Order: sequence, then structure tokens, then C-alpha cells
Amino acid sequence: MNKKIAITGHTKRIGKALYEAFPNSVGLSKSTSYDVNDRSSRTKIIHSSMSCDVFINNAHEGFGQVEMLDELFNAWKDQDKLIINIGVDAVPYTNWQVVHQMYPVQKVALHSHAELLQNQERKCKITTLALGYVDTEFNKDYSGPKLSYQEIIDTVKWIIEQPSEIKYMVLSAK
Repeated sequence: MNKKIAITGHTKRIGKALYEAFPNSVGLSKSTSYDVNDRSSRTKIIHSSMSCDVFINNAHEGFGQVEMLDELFNAWKDQDKLIINIGVDAVPYTNWQVVHQMYPVQKVALHSHAELLQNQERKCKITTLALGYVDTEFNKDYSGPKLSYQEIIDTVKWIIEQPSEIKYMVLSAK
């Protein structure tokens, strides 16, 4: 694969695994001064990713992931590029969920906004990859099957290689 890829949230969990899997990638994380919740930082993220072919909108904090999608789409909509949003298929009710009650609302907003943008005239492709349970510390109490990082990496690679737009895809371990 010869595509240049930008990845938000590249220093932890899914983002880190993706960043390490794509050697020609640009990492953009809060810990490296790229905060999706800050407007000026999002402008910097867009500027840093303009030479990229693919943008993996992975970092989640508040509604910053939704705002990142909106602003990047406006910069990329007339270009032959791909935005992949990392969304969710299921939100478990765990102790973590009790603390982060807005998480499902924010992810639904991401999915809905991507769908609205997909209905616009554009060249840029948008994919929302909705993940089921992933083998991270957030799901440590879940005893059912979980996705591995490798399964997510393989799916992202497949999405990137497709000539047609994959608008929405659910990936679950079963």
C-alpha cells in the first residue's frame, strides 16, 4: 500500500496499532499537541494532513471527533481522498460507561454526521467503521469475544484498497 495516512489518537490503543501498521503514516495526538477538541489544533491537524490520501479519525474526546470530521471534510470534499471514522457498534454498560455517559451520544453524532456528509456532492469518500467489543482495558470485564487490533488493521487496509466507497461497516468478533 502506497498511501500516506494521517491518524488521530496515534499514541494509544487502536490508534497506536494503526500507526504502527502503516509505516508511511502521520501521527496526530493530544500528547503531541494535536487536540481534536481545540479549534486551532484541528486547523493544525488539517494542515498537517493535506498531503495525505487517507485520514483515520480515531481520537475521541467529547464532540471533537465530530467537529474534526466536519472541518476535514470541508477541506477535502473536492479531492479524491478517504476519511475513515472509527465508530462503535455497541456500547457496553460497564463501570467505565457510568463515568463516560456521553460517549454513546457522541459516537451516534459521529455516525449521523458522516451520513449527512455522504449525501453531499463530493469527491472525498467517507467510511464509518463501527467496532464491536475490542480487546482493550475498557472491555476487560466483558467475557464475550473481542476484536483484536490485527483484525481492525486488516479491515482498515481492506477499506483503503476498495475502489468504491464503503459508507458504513460493522466489525464484530463472533
